[in-house]
Amino acid sequence: MFLVTYTTTQSVSFQLRFSVKPMTKHTQNTSANEDTEKYITYYPHSGLHNQRLALINAIVLAKAMNRTLILPEINIGRATSWAPYYRYEQKIAICPTYYKTADDCADFRRYVPLPAEAIFDLSAARAQGVRIIYRTSMSTTYFQDEWSATDDDIYRIKDEVRLSYRLYDSKENNDSMRNFTERVDVQDLAERQERFIVFGSLHYTHRLALSDPQLIWFRHHLQQEVSIGHPVVIKQALRVLSKLGGPDNFVGVHLRQGDGFFKKAMAETVNAVRLALEQDTLSNMQTDQVTIPNTRPLTDEEENMVQELQQIRNPDALLVQCLKIHRKDNHPRLRLIYMATDTRQPRTTLRDLHQEFPCLFTLSDFPDIIQDILSAQPMPIGDKYIDSVYDQVGTTINPLLIPMVDAEITSHGSAFIGTKKSTFSSYIFNRYNRFQSMYAPLVI
Repeated sequence: MFLVTYTTTQSVSFQLRFSVKPMTKHTQNTSANEDTEKYITYYPHSGLHNQRLALINAIVLAKAMNRTLILPEINIGRATSWAPYYRYEQKIAICPTYYKTADDCADFRRYVPLPAEAIFDLSAARAQGVRIIYRTSMSTTYFQDEWSATDDDIYRIKDEVRLSYRLYDSKENNDSMRNFTERVDVQDLAERQERFIVFGSLHYTHRLALSDPQLIWFRHHLQQEVSIGHPVVIKQALRVLSKLGGPDNFVGVHLRQGDGFFKKAMAETVNAVRLALEQDTLSNMQTDQVTIPNTRPLTDEEENMVQELQQIRNPDALLVQCLKIHRKDNHPRLRLIYMATDTRQPRTTLRDLHQEFPCLFTLSDFPDIIQDILSAQPMPIGDKYIDSVYDQVGTTINPLLIPMVDAEITSHGSAFIGTKKSTFSSYIFNRYNRFQSMYAPLVI
């Protein structure tokens, strides 16, 4: 554990605590014997934050079943689509190499796999005794090649439909099936003698039906602690936080509208964000939670402030002025706001939102930070395997780090407004809650 202390332009120091723990390629408890140890693994799919949900579910299952988790790589590129078990097993084995020529591989054209701990901090899982090793090949012959395993050594839980099995921690757990089609009891799985249990998908928030208080706590703990830990992301996010006056000094917003459902709901989402930002009192909320606009009028002085700020075109000069007038009890239209968004050219695309809230900033207002992210050289963390991966990929993954920086910054706000149905917002919300309990402000 170490502290990073930054002094902001407002002469306020703030401390952030980070845990850095050397990682090994094959970390196991000393009590685990490789000859008798049993394992679980699964097949990852979808976008980064959906993969994080599956990762957390897998860690909880490994804990519940006392098995070592064979952790597949995380794809930080474009999301891959779910497919039935038999089909996806073939796709993830073939498509990363032959996506240009093989059938059914179009969604792997921007597939960028990395060891999970090259992106996510899993120290909270290891601290609770969960044993984790890396799966470095998704070949269909992996178990035979790596472990000399036969089919009799493997028990497969196959998902033939998208919402197939729901996993229950206890046979006494009578929680509903929700939209899942099959019940699987973890107690039965824990008694199986096969060396390997292989799941299809473990994605979805409600995949695990938990009743054990310890497992419920563990899942919640992981939701807050399994965070983006890439050193470039942390470094550049801290730089922006310093420019914003430090953590807890601004309202964080996530506005997603770039693809799929979110693109279709763009106008509705923007209006919902506006409505939420207009409220006098904020803590954290999703954008579908506010339906009544705030009616508190601006005073003449506040109106003049808004108009003066609207005339400033340079983001750096605007930020200086916004910090000068910043107070916790400002009118909502004068709030200091940082918004993570996948919207291109937000000052143009979201002109009306910027006009109403002139102290609203996005990462595009910090072009020096974006350039430093894109050009950043790998930063070693003290683990030979992960550091070798960083060296191998070099700067090629840097554009993919930008939304991660966005998330890290936003999670440090004094309040958070997220986008409905977005797992990216859910991630930020969990981190926001975690950081609210970590700050140690020191007024100098």
